[in-house]
Amino acid sequence: MKKMVWLGRAAMILSVVAIPLAIPAHAASPNAAVHIDNAGCTLLDGNGVPTAATADRTVVTSSGNGNLNCTAQVTPSASGHAATFDFASTGLLCSVPGGGFTDKWHETVSASGNATLSCHSKS
Repeated sequence: MKKMVWLGRAAMILSVVAIPLAIPAHAASPNAAVHIDNAGCTLLDGNGVPTAATADRTVVTSSGNGNLNCTAQVTPSASGHAATFDFASTGLLCSVPGGGFTDKWHETVSASGNATLSCHSKS
């Protein structure tokens, strides 16, 4: 059985700081989406240490499906090579505001420290 680990800022959860997300009345159509830029995101540096992202974008549809993308310049891996992280390698869940927690995420940190986190949730 996988051990569940919570990672991030105060609540130790990978990704976005939990914020209430209300879909506005004008976004009630089934094809509507809410875009949230720079709400705050935590990802991993090349050595697996939690780090604040410098930019993030969340898109959540009115059905609750969501995508989160975060980027940051972080400390590169001590190995000198690119590092990749996901649920299978860390046991961590990702949180998408309005989309809940998911194990469908992937992060890549280049050898120079460019980090990109992608997180996908479906309701």
